[in-house]
Amino acid sequence: MRISYPEDWREIPPERWTRMNLTPEAYARMRAERAERDRRSPAVGDPAPDFEVERLSPEGKRTVEAWADAVKRQADSVPA
Repeated sequence: MRISYPEDWREIPPERWTRMNLTPEAYARMRAERAERDRRSPAVGDPAPDFEVERLSPEGKRTVEAWADAVKRQADSVPA
């Protein structure tokens, strides 16, 4: 995915600057950070990196029960 922030901060209309509450210098830093993060992220259609999340109860409460994507992928790849 490509970031959608203009490279040249002068392309941004004044009313957007007000909403963003950024200086041109802060904008340039933010844009560079997001571009770097985008460069390291998987392309659309690529598998997501392994991750683990806490499972929530049906009521949305914490359960301390973990769900690992890597474990699910391994289970999905085992022939039946």
